[in-house]
Amino acid sequence: MRKILITLLASFVIVTSFAAGVGKSSGRDTLQLERLVKSGIQRAYAASVRIWGFDTIRNVQNGSQFSGVVVSDEGHILTVAHAVQPGRSYKVRFPDGKEVIALSLGRIGFSNQDNRPDLAMMKIKDKGSWPVAAMGWSHSLKVNEPCIGISYPTTLNQMKPSVRFGRIADVLNRWGFIQSTCKMEPGDSGGPLFDYMGRVVALHSRCGRHEDENYEVPVDLYRKYWNALNIAEDYKSLPQEETEPGSDSLAGSILGLASLEKPGFSLPELDEKLSATVVQITSSINGKQVKAAGTLIRIKSKHYILSKSSLTGTDVLITAQGKSMGATPVGRDEDNDLVVLRPEGKLKGGLTEEDLQKSHDTVRFRNLGEFLISPLPSGRKVSITSTEELNLPKVFSAGYFGASAQFREGKIILNRIAPRSPADSVKLKIGDQITGINGKPISRPEEYGGELRKYNPGDSITVECIRADSVFIAKVLLLVRPKGTHAADQFEGGKSLRADGFNGVFAHDSNIKAEECGGPVFDINGNFVGINIARFSRTTTITLPRLPGVLSKFGIF
Repeated sequence: MRKILITLLASFVIVTSFAAGVGKSSGRDTLQLERLVKSGIQRAYAASVRIWGFDTIRNVQNGSQFSGVVVSDEGHILTVAHAVQPGRSYKVRFPDGKEVIALSLGRIGFSNQDNRPDLAMMKIKDKGSWPVAAMGWSHSLKVNEPCIGISYPTTLNQMKPSVRFGRIADVLNRWGFIQSTCKMEPGDSGGPLFDYMGRVVALHSRCGRHEDENYEVPVDLYRKYWNALNIAEDYKSLPQEETEPGSDSLAGSILGLASLEKPGFSLPELDEKLSATVVQITSSINGKQVKAAGTLIRIKSKHYILSKSSLTGTDVLITAQGKSMGATPVGRDEDNDLVVLRPEGKLKGGLTEEDLQKSHDTVRFRNLGEFLISPLPSGRKVSITSTEELNLPKVFSAGYFGASAQFREGKIILNRIAPRSPADSVKLKIGDQITGINGKPISRPEEYGGELRKYNPGDSITVECIRADSVFIAKVLLLVRPKGTHAADQFEGGKSLRADGFNGVFAHDSNIKAEECGGPVFDINGNFVGINIARFSRTTTITLPRLPGVLSKFGIF
């Protein structure tokens, strides 16, 4: 606890310094805010945990993944009611890889109120020590106060959490939630929302369709019902016993920054320089006009444009520096979904070989929270580095089959077929046994999913099946995976069709549209970081760094 108080005092010093400088220099202010955010992340990250239902007898996962945060030396974990059931066991994993078992305690979430107020507590059963996050006070929050979300989205499926930055948009709405712009999606439920000092001020509950609609359970409710939540009970009404949440000694110094309401920070000293490196690309794919952003580079007096290959077809037209001209593909790297174009006219400037060489070698913990700028053909987007470097196997970008299977008595048996899916269109049925795909024998669960992921939308495959001892073959045309019905799948612009299947990338939390991928990314000092290669999900845009190694395939360097 003494260590927490010392670090909070350090935050107070940074905040005071930042507040004194606001308005004098936008670049300096942004650097100070970045320092503040990174400092908060460093204090909060280690206690932010990944959780899933766990059968301690069979030693297997038996529930979906969600998030939480450890807030006491005794092992109390705050999460949300809609993710847990009292008295059940859960596996808890820390970012450093340590795993423990926790028991779910009290739950306050009522079915007739859509699980509101959505509070739950767990407690680690094991003896030991672990990272602990300080609890703040939600009643002292301010509109436009900077905030940090740290949690584990299911789609990203990483063992370390994803970090996001935002502001407090509403300190208490009519449903009893705090609203923030720290984006969330399934798997983030129960994840902590921190203030910029690294104190837990709320827990992620749910999201709306708009990316700024993110609803958080106020931490003061956990303080208020602390004693009741320590009892393993599913409450049918609000507990009678209440505890005063106390007061926040730092309430008078908390920042609310009106500048955070704007779409990105004011960085006029960089805007002109960075905007000269991005171009608009229009091309034709299957007779349909598509758009993408592109990154202008200059190597040995020759100009090239880098962009997203799956968004760049034929009849390419680029618009840059007030000019429009054609461009010819020089080559494509399908592994990285990258295309290199040669413009058919003259352009000025662009990233140099030296700029490209300065791009991140790798992204590590020290980079989390760094502010990033994505210049676009019109405007720019600002974000923070959300993850360390990661690999994203091809899952969501694979051709859609629409049938799940289970391993039963040594056989792969279909147990669900989505209506109007490719599997449904060829009359496959629940209970059919899958024995092969495209002539490749299939006998284990990992072989079934692994083989299907090799194919893309538009590919035709043959599926060897057995039904009631009769052997037959179904020819299936794989489609694009349909958009989900969850609010997290309804954001503007949607996901990229090629959203994964990348190695050595990192994530940031920008709301880049799918058609805006292919453009460059810079840090707030104007250093080139990489190329936005995919909009992966509601919370996540993927950036490809280390361009020199990729471009060497094309003989440009």
